[in-house]
Amino acid sequence: MEHELNESEDFVELMTEFQGRLFGFILSLVCDPDEANEVLQETNLVLWRKSSEFTPGTSFKAWSFRVASFQVMAHRQRKIRDRLVFDEDLFRELCVEAREVDDAFEGTQELLTKCITRLKPYHRELVTKRYSFGVSVKTIAAELGRTANSIAQTLFRIRQNLVKCVKLSAAERVKE
Repeated sequence: MEHELNESEDFVELMTEFQGRLFGFILSLVCDPDEANEVLQETNLVLWRKSSEFTPGTSFKAWSFRVASFQVMAHRQRKIRDRLVFDEDLFRELCVEAREVDDAFEGTQELLTKCITRLKPYHRELVTKRYSFGVSVKTIAAELGRTANSIAQTLFRIRQNLVKCVKLSAAERVKE
């Protein structure tokens, strides 16, 4: 029983971790946020019902995206009478492109994480407070005894440097 509970908890963690990416994938295929939410909820139900079919250690992303693409197809069948329905070839192409965009996002996120680790500790702390914990610029300024404008300027320069770092790192990856 405890082993079963741990598997359920692990599965819920995976589903939670991938909600944003699943939504983005579905939205790229249905092009309507309300419909994407509807399909995401249907996908979540199917994922939960079929959780015993998922093999731990394999790619949850690939499995959940495949389930989502089937749910999008089912959704399309229900909406077939709508005027703007893509043909099957275009739909398959959009699925491939959406997966590629998600893979690119994953790579960019990895590069950004590496670039953040290269920041000076003070700058890394500012970035973490502002973007990971959502602390306002005004609050950070008050904590540090600086003006909000100076903190905003510092964060702007840090973001510019992070963009440069990610672009350079991506270019270096392409050369390899």
